[in-house]
Amino acid sequence: MSSMTPEQKDFRPTCDRKSWVQRQALMGKVRAFFETRGVLEVETPVLSSAGGTDPQLDYFEVAGNPNRYLMTSPEFHMKRLLSAGYGDIFQITKSFRKDEFGSHHNNEFSMVEWYRVGMPQEQLMDEVEALVSEIMGRSVNARRTRWIDAFKNYAGVDPLAATSADFSAACAKQNIPLPADVSAMSREDWWDYLMVFAVEPALAKNGPEFILDYPQSQAALAQTYVGEDGHTWARRFELFVDQVELCNGYTELTDAAEQRRRFKADLEIRRNMGKPLPTLDENFLAALESGMPACSGVALGLDRLFMLAMNKKEIKDVILFPSVIA
Repeated sequence: MSSMTPEQKDFRPTCDRKSWVQRQALMGKVRAFFETRGVLEVETPVLSSAGGTDPQLDYFEVAGNPNRYLMTSPEFHMKRLLSAGYGDIFQITKSFRKDEFGSHHNNEFSMVEWYRVGMPQEQLMDEVEALVSEIMGRSVNARRTRWIDAFKNYAGVDPLAATSADFSAACAKQNIPLPADVSAMSREDWWDYLMVFAVEPALAKNGPEFILDYPQSQAALAQTYVGEDGHTWARRFELFVDQVELCNGYTELTDAAEQRRRFKADLEIRRNMGKPLPTLDENFLAALESGMPACSGVALGLDRLFMLAMNKKEIKDVILFPSVIA
């Protein structure tokens, strides 16, 4: 490529042609992975009249009559297909999340999401591992660690029993700077903080690892269970490879009444945070009420996976026009 003079607008993509050809070959492998397993490919809308309620996500809202939302994942529409008897399905799609920028983030990103009817979560984790191994060209033997044990092992603190002083002491022991306003930190704020600054860096050193069994407050759309310790845990997992979170999976919640309760709780949190309140997806709730089959599902970020497989430093190296320059 020719160099640009200072006064010229740089119109060029951030991913060179050679890398793009490599990415497309990997995309073909993703699709073939599911086709050989008899999983049906589907295509659902990226615009919807209803949105998710996750307090940690910000949505793009498109003005109209009615207003619509760019989907943060195809989850709700895919679960409607499950409830309509489509069986095992997968989708490669674009998803959108507002104000997400960085070496591992982009407002618009590619993901593959899939659902396996009647498949236990542990078996779905095996399938995630097989897909990641296929794309990375090497065997990914990921350890499986419960969320609470990850904090005990890597942050040196019991996240359920610790006080603010305990969390602060854990930071001091690992030379992690304290948050700007410690007095304002809730227990869950501490969990998020230490996950980023203590747990995830440790995962990078120890190789691929699944983190599973999240606390009830982080269940999202996952089923929960009461453990032998008396605490309620979410049947949820994430895979980390080289300090990169690749996927988020659940044993899917099929109880419509419980899902509606969680949505309302999320909306109350969003209201207290001063965030917009998206319209509830009544079609999705109706699908649950009709009887969604027992299943496990997972969403995996393809840009991040391709970045790792191609030995790139940032996802801008594997996408053509990142949001900041598009």
